[in-house]
Amino acid sequence: MKKLLILALVTLPTLVVGQITWGVKGGANATTLGEFSSAYAPQLRFHAGVYYQQRLEQQYGILTELQFSMQGARSKYINRQYLGYNYALMPILMKFYFVNDLFVEVGPQFGYLINARFHDDGYVETITNQVKRFDFSALIGAGRETDFGNFGARFGFGLTNTSGATVASDTVFRNLLLQIYVAYTVKELK
Repeated sequence: MKKLLILALVTLPTLVVGQITWGVKGGANATTLGEFSSAYAPQLRFHAGVYYQQRLEQQYGILTELQFSMQGARSKYINRQYLGYNYALMPILMKFYFVNDLFVEVGPQFGYLINARFHDDGYVETITNQVKRFDFSALIGAGRETDFGNFGARFGFGLTNTSGATVASDTVFRNLLLQIYVAYTVKELK
């Protein structure tokens, strides 16, 4: 019975008749670590990837992406000192459509740390082993769809502490992410 239920849940999205699109996307990131009052300031980076979207009804759909995202933060107090994180991200979002193809998107994002580096005025140290590999975030965003793709902005709030510090430490690093993006539809299936 469990196997049948799992099979039904996996195949159901492919049976639903709706508009399916996939394409490429990219844009700018403004990212930081910690809480809003931390010693780190936002850092401008970029992200790029591919997406798959299925519009289930006129008012809603599901969006899945796979992105390479450069994230991190810079020190508020020491010039030319920053943390650079490279992530593979997979957001899975529900999209709700309104008039003129305006949409709101909300859902979880799963992240896997590819590498992490500490930069200090030309000195670079790999610190990947000091950062937790997996990240889980909540996303909310808005945008507009066009005939060629879509554009929008989204905010991500890390729900997991990515600091690899010991339990006794009070260091808390949460990924905070603002993305502004443009997506181009490569293929549309009806």
